[in-house]
Amino acid sequence: MSEIVTTKLGRFRRVTDGKSKWWLWECPGCNQWCSLNDRQWSGQVSVDHAADGCSGRYHETHNFAAELLVTMQARILTGEAPAVDEDV
Repeated sequence: MSEIVTTKLGRFRRVTDGKSKWWLWECPGCNQWCSLNDRQWSGQVSVDHAADGCSGRYHETHNFAAELLVTMQARILTGEAPAVDEDV
């Protein structure tokens, strides 16, 4: 099972290798799970997934980290539990 957080900017999946944890982002253009670099996470540069062959031609700039954090905090504050959805 994976832990998924759905935001206005798409879905994020928390993954681990047993030692470290990180997030993958699901491209809304083609539904492929992708890694984002630090500059893409913070909205400093665009995610040009179209250049990687995205069928939906996704190429946008957003502060993904802030959106993920705000979404998780809002769920906690409104009493929604757990803060993540389980994906089977």
